[in-house]
Amino acid sequence: MSENSCEQFRKELNFRDLGGYATEDGRKIKHGIFYRSGAFSGMNTAEKKIFDGLGIRCVIDLRTEEENRRNPDPPLNMPVYRCSGVVSKGGEGIDFSPKGMKQIGSAGQKQWELLQKYYQEMPFQNPAFQMMMKQAEQKHVPLCIHCATGKDRTGVACMILLRMLGVNEETVLDDYMLSCVYRKKALDHILEKNKEEIKAEPILKKLLIMKDGVLRETGEAVLKNMHERYGSYAAYFENEFGLKEEQIQEMRDWYLE
Repeated sequence: MSENSCEQFRKELNFRDLGGYATEDGRKIKHGIFYRSGAFSGMNTAEKKIFDGLGIRCVIDLRTEEENRRNPDPPLNMPVYRCSGVVSKGGEGIDFSPKGMKQIGSAGQKQWELLQKYYQEMPFQNPAFQMMMKQAEQKHVPLCIHCATGKDRTGVACMILLRMLGVNEETVLDDYMLSCVYRKKALDHILEKNKEEIKAEPILKKLLIMKDGVLRETGEAVLKNMHERYGSYAAYFENEFGLKEEQIQEMRDWYLE
C-alpha cells in the first residue's frame, strides 16, 4: 500500500518511501518504514489524507524554528520531533537567500566552497541526526524525515540512515540525486531563466542547482568525509551515535527482509 501511495503525492513535494533498496548482504529495506519528504505545509487535502493513512508513528522535522513559524506543519496525529538539521560549524557566512545563491565571480566561488564545507560537516555532532537514529534504534517507526524541500538536510540524513542499514554508496547517492528528478520542474525553470548568466559564469550553474536540487559531487564528498574522518563507517556510527556492530545488526535484522 505505502509504495503505491507515495506515487499519489505530487513530485514537487519530494515524498518518498526508502523501502526496496537492496543492501550489501543481499536483503532489502522493508517498505512502509522510513519516509522522506519536503515540508508538509505543501501538502494538499488529498495528500494529507494519504499521509494520515500511512500509519506513521513519528516525524523528524529538521527545519529551524523560524522555518516552522513561516510554514507550520498541519496538525498531525503523531509525535513530532523538531530539531534543526543546520549545523553552524563550517557553515558560517553562507547566504541561502535567492540573492545569495546567485552570486558570481569570486563571491560565487566563495559561496560554493562554503556550501561544500557546510555539507561535509553536517553529519558530525548533529543533534537532529542523533535524534533520528535514536528513534530508529528504539523502533519508533514508521517514521518520516522532512525539512523544507526534502533534499538537503533530509538528503544527508537519509544517506546516513541508508548507509547504517547497509545500502552501498552508489545506491545511496542515487537516492540522494532523486531530488533532482522530483524537483525537475523548479530546477529546469531556474536554469532556463538564468541560462545567459550561466554561460558567462559557470559557477552560477552549480549554485542554482544546489538551490533547487542537489549535486552528486556534494553527496560524494559527504560520504567520503564520514568514512575518512573516523577511518571506517563502523567507527563513524559508533562515535557519532554510540552504535556498536551488534546494535546495527539488530536494526538491520528488524528493518530488512
